[in-house]
Amino acid sequence: MKKYIALTLILTVVIIGPFAYQQWSEAKRLQHIKETKHLAAQIQATSLANYLHQLKQMSPDRVQLLLFTGNTQAQLEPCGCFIGQSGGLPRRAKAISHLRAYGVSPLLIDLGGLQSSHPLGMKPHAAATDPGVLMRDQHRVQTTLTAMEMMGYDAFFPFDAETETVGYRDVSAAEVSFPFLDSELPPDSYLIKTVGGKRIAVVALNINDTSEMESISDKLHSLFSEVEKHSDFVVGLSHSPPEVNKTLAETYPNLSAILSPHEGETEQVGDVLLASCHSKGKTLGALMLTDKEVDLQHIALTEDVSDDIDVRKLLDDFYHQVATDHQLQTFSHRLFSFQQEEQDETNRYIGSQACQACHQKEFTQWSHSSHATAFHTLRTVGREYYPECVTCHVTGSGYESGYQIGNADRGHLVDVGCETCHGPGKQHVYTPLKENIRGHVPENVCMACHTPEHSPGFGALVEQVMLEVDHSRSQPSLKQILEQRMRGPMKPEVELFVMSYCPYGVQAEQELLPFFEKYGDTIDFKLRFIVGKEAASTENGSGPIQFTSLHGEPELIENKRQMVIAELYPEKLFDYLLCRADHLQEAWVNCAKDVELDVGRIAEGVESEKITLQLLEEIQRTETLDIKGSPTLVIDGRMIEGGLWRGKVKETCH
Repeated sequence: MKKYIALTLILTVVIIGPFAYQQWSEAKRLQHIKETKHLAAQIQATSLANYLHQLKQMSPDRVQLLLFTGNTQAQLEPCGCFIGQSGGLPRRAKAISHLRAYGVSPLLIDLGGLQSSHPLGMKPHAAATDPGVLMRDQHRVQTTLTAMEMMGYDAFFPFDAETETVGYRDVSAAEVSFPFLDSELPPDSYLIKTVGGKRIAVVALNINDTSEMESISDKLHSLFSEVEKHSDFVVGLSHSPPEVNKTLAETYPNLSAILSPHEGETEQVGDVLLASCHSKGKTLGALMLTDKEVDLQHIALTEDVSDDIDVRKLLDDFYHQVATDHQLQTFSHRLFSFQQEEQDETNRYIGSQACQACHQKEFTQWSHSSHATAFHTLRTVGREYYPECVTCHVTGSGYESGYQIGNADRGHLVDVGCETCHGPGKQHVYTPLKENIRGHVPENVCMACHTPEHSPGFGALVEQVMLEVDHSRSQPSLKQILEQRMRGPMKPEVELFVMSYCPYGVQAEQELLPFFEKYGDTIDFKLRFIVGKEAASTENGSGPIQFTSLHGEPELIENKRQMVIAELYPEKLFDYLLCRADHLQEAWVNCAKDVELDVGRIAEGVESEKITLQLLEEIQRTETLDIKGSPTLVIDGRMIEGGLWRGKVKETCH
């Protein structure tokens, strides 16, 4: 008997062991990715709530506060593939308004650096000097300056090179009231403002090296002597290298601080504090000046800081302008231009579908990856027309045969397709050779888009995340797909398309709803309905739209009913659906009462005009995704293979 028990245990371990280990290993991998990304995304800054709490302990009319920003690099707001990003003009505006609401009237300065710089792995090409690109850059600068005007900035200290290339002096015709400081033109090189009963002076400095500092020492001594006569605190705004700032601090110890737009460590040189900005507008610098000490803190602009409505509208107007003006949609960069396949001008992009015939397994694996839904994330936030975002969410942007914004004929190149990683595929499809395709994908191809800015911690996670795009890997489970998508910047959009009286659709609800319920509001679940429409015939050939459903009028009404419940009682929708699954042929009111729904309110909603509009939206969504049967599961706009989730559901209603 003991032998049989031992044999049973051994067989159990042999059969179940590998599966259990695989599950454990996958869970450990996902947890490691989550923790690494979270740590890499952390920003060393205090929360706005914490800083406001500190202000509560102080008398507002005695607070000498200097707020500063710089090195924004054209970032109107965060752009990345993770949750918890910091920055953005609308949040900055809201943070400043909160500080002012405490009775504080700070001195507000920007240290320059509004222009964009080329991200890692992205090379400028001929389009970088295209009139459309230059015009878009100027509009973006204009938008930033207008936002700064709305926030009440006191001064702006632009870089010399920026002034020449973007033409800030021309852009300033946008009617901003704050002055542009110029280190070469006293008294335009400094500004003095009374804050909290004390006079704070900011002085613009732009010295290339210490030898230059020696040659203009008399000029500097004269400038600081003049400024110190009329101020209680003097703060330098410096575009100079770190070694020059240290020498300035040693030479002029009466300075309270020197602020630089370049990222760097905070350092104390004597009594002078050397401080830097966080790049790309991630934080709002806060310098508190007192006779005893200088306190520097950076205020984080994370999701807990809401958007200022007016500045949000300003940005939305800018995005709308880009979306409606084709000239402003020119790509300024080409990805992977350093790769051999992209340099071959005789090759062309043809789309991932062309790969499917010979590489079905690999195509299916790709279709369930986050790469296959990259463009969907842009559509969700309305950035599908913005070149700076689109570049890394499509295939072949900037190339003659690659994706073009607004060109319907290039729709097959949306998402991060096969050719993004493996290079243009026309020659390989015509003549399949290892020499005319990028079989092994080097890490620098991945890093072109997965920069530290967009994907914090990616460099340390390459081996772990490469498993998700490894074509030899077995199909991921539905759980794995969801949890991979949940690492992105927004909730996964889960859509289950059914006909409410389709037995297989009902089975799918029984199979999937308890599973989705575990994720709560970390996913965006939508129950969709497959309906048809036809125009009622009248004498003139037109009439009100008549909706149809495969299982007749009762199903159409139940579809409407469930749509109403989803809107009025979203927290009870699953309970109602699961009850109806067991009692579909009985009166619906029984289930409605069981889960405590207002029957009269639901009946009224079914007859509303709003439901008609929603049914039209359901039809449009079904047609857009080419949904043919009930049930169909879609995550982030991409259909999920039935074998990954159907369980006992074997058939489909067409």
